[in-house]
Amino acid sequence: MINPKNNGWEYLDFLSMKEEDQDRFHPIAGSFAVIKCEGKFLLGYNTWRKQWELPAGKRELDEAAAECAWRELYEETGQIPENLKFQGLMKVKKEDGTLKYNPVFSGVMQELQPFKKNDETSEVMLWDMEEGIGIIDEVDYWLLKSVVERGW
Repeated sequence: MINPKNNGWEYLDFLSMKEEDQDRFHPIAGSFAVIKCEGKFLLGYNTWRKQWELPAGKRELDEAAAECAWRELYEETGQIPENLKFQGLMKVKKEDGTLKYNPVFSGVMQELQPFKKNDETSEVMLWDMEEGIGIIDEVDYWLLKSVVERGW
């Protein structure tokens, strides 16, 4: 079973662009890291929200979007790919109706590095978008659907 959980945000669109063009959009929020390994996508189980999620999170003060993606990926999953490539911005509507734009980076790994449970993430998995996994963040689910359509 796949059960997308709505946490108050609505996925609207994915905007492909060059990294330098993201400055035209406001506000730029936290970054996402979409990692593919063995033809599947890396997800972490968020112990606070009790759902599967893509590695992502808020930017720290003066942190660039790419730095945020690298940091969140490592903090949540312990993974360090060879590189991350900027793909574009995910456009999301918040509960209050305002918009935000999340930078999305992608990477490929041949194999996952060992995972260590942490305060936020209790386990990681590689997901094929078909296997039943229970609850997944709805925005993350639609972002992954968009990624599959684009053939990353």
